[in-house]
Amino acid sequence: MKTTLFSAIIFLATSLMSFTSVAPASNMLITLRAGTAVSLSLNEQVNADKVEIGNTVEFLVRSNVTVNGQVLIAAGSIAEGMVKDVVKSCNKCKADGCSKLVIAVETVQAVDGQNIYLRSVPLTVSGDCCCKKKLAAVANIGTKISARVQNDVKINA
Repeated sequence: MKTTLFSAIIFLATSLMSFTSVAPASNMLITLRAGTAVSLSLNEQVNADKVEIGNTVEFLVRSNVTVNGQVLIAAGSIAEGMVKDVVKSCNKCKADGCSKLVIAVETVQAVDGQNIYLRSVPLTVSGDCCCKKKLAAVANIGTKISARVQNDVKINA
């Protein structure tokens, strides 16, 4: 009888524990400082003859951005940029009329889902300007670019 009663109490206690919800530990707000470097690479090929000014371009974060050991921007996160200038290739261009492509990184997503504004030296690619062929400027997948966080941001990590 004592064993059965003891077993019933244990069963009842474990059953109650499974229905008790434990609140998750609150996350910490960590400040990502303006000027923090973010290493990126182009996630798609961009051809000057196939894009227009204002088109969105996708980048990948190459390595974790951390503060005090906490990842605030994870490697593999998507960053977005924009085509800022484009000169298409042509067969009758002047010698100085080479194809050109200018892309700037603008935002990246933090681990808490918010968009972080970035600034970068624009990626500028020129086409081949040889005498007989005028080839389009092409930015290839994997092209590396560095950007910096534009302003201090509090991230829930």
